[in-house]
Amino acid sequence: MKAKYANDIATETARLEAAIAAAREARDTEIRKRLQKELADYEKRMAKTIAKETRALLKERFSYPVFLYEAEKVGITATGEQDQNELVPNDNQPPVITKTCLELYREFRRNPAPFFLTETTA
Repeated sequence: MKAKYANDIATETARLEAAIAAAREARDTEIRKRLQKELADYEKRMAKTIAKETRALLKERFSYPVFLYEAEKVGITATGEQDQNELVPNDNQPPVITKTCLELYREFRRNPAPFFLTETTA
């Protein structure tokens, strides 16, 4: 996506940087600050546009659900000692876990829709 906007970004950045340099030479602090803010705003706006279009393109090209699970207890500690395990059904599950990773994954495979994040929950 960057390549799509590269010429526009280069042109606008060069224009604003030249105007900033001219304001600096003229010692016009007010105009220089306004132009610097305009440049920063432009860069943010273009980064946001590129990110938005990139996400849309990724969704279009890779339009399938992916199961992600962040486990805290995986059956072994960093020192190698046995620990609780939330990945698969077992006798040593953390008490706060109502469904293991495997159980959630199987539900996801049957129907991934309830697992989707929406724009408001993301």
